[in-house]
Amino acid sequence: MLRKECMELAGEKVFLREITEKDTDDVLKWRNSETVVKNFIYRKKVTRAEHMEWLNNKVSAGRVHQFIVCINTTGNAAGSVYLHNFDSTSKSAESGIFLSEKFLGGGIGTEAYRLLLLYSFETLELHKVKARVLAYNSASTRLHEKTGYTQEAYLREEVFIDGRYEDLILFGVLEQEWKQKRIT
Repeated sequence: MLRKECMELAGEKVFLREITEKDTDDVLKWRNSETVVKNFIYRKKVTRAEHMEWLNNKVSAGRVHQFIVCINTTGNAAGSVYLHNFDSTSKSAESGIFLSEKFLGGGIGTEAYRLLLLYSFETLELHKVKARVLAYNSASTRLHEKTGYTQEAYLREEVFIDGRYEDLILFGVLEQEWKQKRIT
Protein backbone atom coordinates (compact mmCIF):
# COMPACT_ATOMS: atom_id res chain seq x y z
CA MET A 1 0.00 0.00 0.00
CA LEU A 2 1.39 3.39 -0.88
CA ARG A 3 2.11 5.81 1.91
CA LYS A 4 -0.03 8.94 1.99
CA GLU A 5 1.00 12.19 3.63
CA CYS A 6 0.72 11.93 7.38
CA MET A 7 -1.87 14.19 8.89
CA GLU A 8 -1.48 15.77 12.31
CA LEU A 9 -2.22 13.03 14.79
CA ALA A 10 -2.70 14.73 18.14
CA GLY A 11 -5.12 14.09 20.98
CA GLU A 12 -5.53 15.45 24.50
CA LYS A 13 -2.88 13.22 26.11
CA VAL A 14 -0.75 11.96 23.25
CA PHE A 15 0.37 12.61 19.71
CA LEU A 16 1.60 10.14 17.12
CA ARG A 17 4.68 10.69 15.01
CA GLU A 18 6.18 8.45 12.37
CA ILE A 19 8.76 5.99 13.62
CA THR A 20 12.42 6.64 12.76
CA GLU A 21 15.66 4.76 13.14
CA LYS A 22 16.38 6.89 16.23
CA ASP A 23 13.52 5.08 18.02
CA THR A 24 15.22 1.69 17.75
CA ASP A 25 16.48 1.43 21.34
CA ASP A 26 13.07 2.37 22.78
CA VAL A 27 11.16 0.06 20.43
CA LEU A 28 13.42 -2.88 21.26
CA LYS A 29 13.05 -2.21 24.99
CA TRP A 30 9.23 -2.02 24.78
CA ARG A 31 8.71 -4.83 22.26
CA ASN A 32 11.03 -7.21 24.11
CA SER A 33 9.63 -6.51 27.59
CA GLU A 34 8.10 -9.47 29.38
CA THR A 35 4.66 -7.83 29.41
CA VAL A 36 4.60 -7.30 25.64
CA VAL A 37 6.15 -10.64 24.72
CA LYS A 38 3.59 -12.62 26.76
CA ASN A 39 0.74 -10.86 24.93
CA PHE A 40 2.09 -11.19 21.38
CA ILE A 41 1.50 -14.22 19.18
CA TYR A 42 5.07 -13.91 17.88
CA ARG A 43 7.08 -14.60 21.05
CA LYS A 44 10.64 -14.38 19.80
CA LYS A 45 12.51 -11.31 21.02
CA VAL A 46 13.25 -8.90 18.19
CA THR A 47 16.91 -8.18 17.47
CA ARG A 48 18.31 -4.83 16.32
CA ALA A 49 18.99 -6.35 12.87
CA GLU A 50 15.40 -7.63 12.60
CA HIS A 51 14.03 -4.24 13.64
CA MET A 52 16.21 -2.45 11.08
CA GLU A 53 15.03 -4.88 8.40
CA TRP A 54 11.41 -4.13 9.46
CA LEU A 55 12.07 -0.38 9.14
CA ASN A 56 13.89 -0.63 5.82
CA ASN A 57 11.78 -3.27 4.06
CA LYS A 58 8.32 -2.68 5.49
CA VAL A 59 7.96 0.78 7.03
CA SER A 60 10.04 2.65 4.44
CA ALA A 61 8.30 0.74 1.65
CA GLY A 62 4.85 1.74 2.99
CA ARG A 63 3.88 -1.87 3.76
CA VAL A 64 3.66 -0.97 7.46
CA HIS A 65 2.52 2.37 8.86
CA GLN A 66 4.08 2.65 12.30
CA PHE A 67 3.95 5.53 14.74
CA ILE A 68 5.57 6.36 18.05
CA VAL A 69 3.10 7.35 20.78
CA CYS A 70 4.36 10.50 22.54
CA ILE A 71 3.09 12.23 25.67
CA ASN A 72 1.84 15.75 24.85
CA THR A 73 3.14 17.43 27.99
CA THR A 74 6.71 16.08 27.78
CA GLY A 75 7.20 14.78 24.25
CA ASN A 76 8.48 11.52 25.79
CA ALA A 77 7.97 8.37 23.75
CA ALA A 78 5.56 5.92 25.40
CA GLY A 79 5.04 3.13 22.86
CA SER A 80 4.04 2.34 19.31
CA VAL A 81 0.93 1.75 17.22
CA TYR A 82 0.95 0.38 13.70
CA LEU A 83 -0.98 -0.92 10.72
CA HIS A 84 0.22 -3.92 8.70
CA ASN A 85 -1.10 -6.80 6.59
CA PHE A 86 -2.74 -4.38 4.16
CA ASP A 87 -5.24 -5.76 1.66
CA SER A 88 -5.66 -3.19 -1.11
CA THR A 89 -8.60 -5.02 -2.70
CA SER A 90 -10.62 -5.08 0.52
CA LYS A 91 -9.18 -1.76 1.75
CA SER A 92 -8.31 -3.28 5.13
CA ALA A 93 -5.35 -3.58 7.48
CA GLU A 94 -4.49 -5.12 10.83
CA SER A 95 -3.68 -2.90 13.80
CA GLY A 96 -1.31 -3.41 16.70
CA ILE A 97 0.01 -1.62 19.77
CA PHE A 98 2.66 -1.97 22.43
CA LEU A 99 3.47 0.46 25.21
CA SER A 100 6.18 0.99 27.76
CA GLU A 101 5.10 -0.66 31.02
CA LYS A 102 5.22 2.70 32.83
CA PHE A 103 2.50 4.04 30.53
CA LEU A 104 0.01 1.17 30.87
CA GLY A 105 -3.36 2.34 32.12
CA GLY A 106 -4.41 5.96 32.25
CA GLY A 107 -5.90 6.01 28.76
CA ILE A 108 -2.66 6.48 26.80
CA GLY A 109 -3.22 3.34 24.70
CA THR A 110 -6.90 4.10 24.16
CA GLU A 111 -6.21 7.58 22.83
CA ALA A 112 -3.31 6.35 20.67
CA TYR A 113 -5.51 3.66 19.15
CA ARG A 114 -8.28 6.18 18.47
CA LEU A 115 -5.76 8.37 16.64
CA LEU A 116 -4.60 5.34 14.65
CA LEU A 117 -8.21 4.70 13.59
CA LEU A 118 -8.61 8.36 12.61
CA TYR A 119 -5.53 7.97 10.39
CA SER A 120 -6.82 4.63 9.04
CA PHE A 121 -10.19 5.92 7.96
CA GLU A 122 -9.59 9.57 7.14
CA THR A 123 -6.11 9.51 5.63
CA LEU A 124 -5.77 5.98 4.24
CA GLU A 125 -9.50 5.69 3.50
CA LEU A 126 -9.60 2.09 4.68
CA HIS A 127 -12.90 0.23 4.85
CA LYS A 128 -11.95 -1.98 7.80
CA VAL A 129 -9.30 -2.30 10.50
CA LYS A 130 -8.80 -5.69 12.14
CA ALA A 131 -6.95 -6.99 15.19
CA ARG A 132 -6.00 -10.34 16.69
CA VAL A 133 -5.92 -10.63 20.48
CA LEU A 134 -4.95 -13.57 22.65
CA ALA A 135 -8.11 -14.34 24.64
CA TYR A 136 -6.38 -14.18 28.02
CA ASN A 137 -5.26 -10.60 27.33
CA SER A 138 -8.21 -8.84 28.96
CA ALA A 139 -6.52 -5.41 28.82
CA SER A 140 -6.21 -5.62 25.03
CA THR A 141 -9.78 -6.89 24.74
CA ARG A 142 -11.01 -3.85 26.70
CA LEU A 143 -8.86 -1.52 24.61
CA HIS A 144 -10.36 -2.78 21.37
CA GLU A 145 -13.92 -2.60 22.70
CA LYS A 146 -13.40 0.96 24.03
CA THR A 147 -12.08 2.14 20.68
CA GLY A 148 -15.00 0.82 18.65
CA TYR A 149 -13.93 -2.65 17.55
CA THR A 150 -16.46 -5.46 17.52
CA GLN A 151 -15.58 -9.05 18.37
CA GLU A 152 -16.08 -10.95 15.12
CA ALA A 153 -14.83 -14.39 16.08
CA TYR A 154 -13.58 -16.41 19.00
CA LEU A 155 -11.20 -19.09 17.76
CA ARG A 156 -10.62 -21.88 20.25
CA GLU A 157 -7.09 -23.27 20.55
CA GLU A 158 -6.10 -21.34 17.43
CA VAL A 159 -2.41 -20.74 18.11
CA PHE A 160 0.27 -22.92 19.67
CA ILE A 161 2.40 -20.80 22.00
CA ASP A 162 4.82 -21.77 24.72
CA GLY A 163 3.89 -25.44 24.56
CA ARG A 164 0.11 -25.08 24.61
CA TYR A 165 -2.83 -24.00 22.49
CA GLU A 166 -4.33 -20.57 23.12
CA ASP A 167 -7.65 -19.05 22.11
CA LEU A 168 -7.65 -16.05 19.80
CA ILE A 169 -10.22 -13.27 19.43
CA LEU A 170 -10.65 -11.51 16.09
CA PHE A 171 -11.82 -7.90 16.26
CA GLY A 172 -12.84 -5.54 13.49
CA VAL A 173 -14.12 -2.02 13.03
CA LEU A 174 -15.71 -0.76 9.83
CA GLU A 175 -15.28 2.80 8.64
CA GLN A 176 -19.03 3.49 8.70
CA GLU A 177 -19.39 2.14 12.25
CA TRP A 178 -16.43 4.20 13.38
CA LYS A 179 -17.88 7.37 11.85
CA GLN A 180 -21.26 6.78 13.52
CA LYS A 181 -19.70 6.12 16.93
CA ARG A 182 -17.42 9.11 16.56
CA ILE A 183 -20.31 11.48 15.83
CA THR A 184 -22.49 10.31 18.72
